[in-house]
Amino acid sequence: MTDDKLFTPEFVYEICVGLAIHDFLTKDLPLQIVSDRYSKGLTEHYKQVSEVEISHPAEEILRFLSEQKKPQYEAHEKANFFVYNRLKFDGIRGERKLKGIFGNAFTGDKKKKYSVEETIKNFKAFVFAIRAGTVDKAPVGWSIKNEDQEELMCLGEILAKDISIDNLL
Repeated sequence: MTDDKLFTPEFVYEICVGLAIHDFLTKDLPLQIVSDRYSKGLTEHYKQVSEVEISHPAEEILRFLSEQKKPQYEAHEKANFFVYNRLKFDGIRGERKLKGIFGNAFTGDKKKKYSVEETIKNFKAFVFAIRAGTVDKAPVGWSIKNEDQEELMCLGEILAKDISIDNLL
């Protein structure tokens, strides 16, 4: 039996890493459990994403955030800004179109385009861009959980599943 699933789109992967960081900082849960939640959620819709592929970049980014001197924003705010930016914008191309005439942004990729190293680099560059004021921050009170879950398609399904007690045992 062949696995006909596609690879996770880069922006979806990076959103999940950002959400893992945010959840770790705000929900007081171990990083492994938070990472496992997003890993399993992505694997339901795309080719397998291991827990380490979420936890490793999250850990490196958390280390980077903890080393910053006199931060303008709290670490969880930076993670939320990153999630907002990756969801709403497609790099220098402008606003991201989640749904189009011929498909949607959540359709997987035939080749693996995301990487742990690239995600760490992208997050660090984003934090420096926030400091420089060259990227948009999330509006006050914005949360991806308040977005239209149907529009988020598979990402909405991943967000809808909360961490269960079984994960904590």
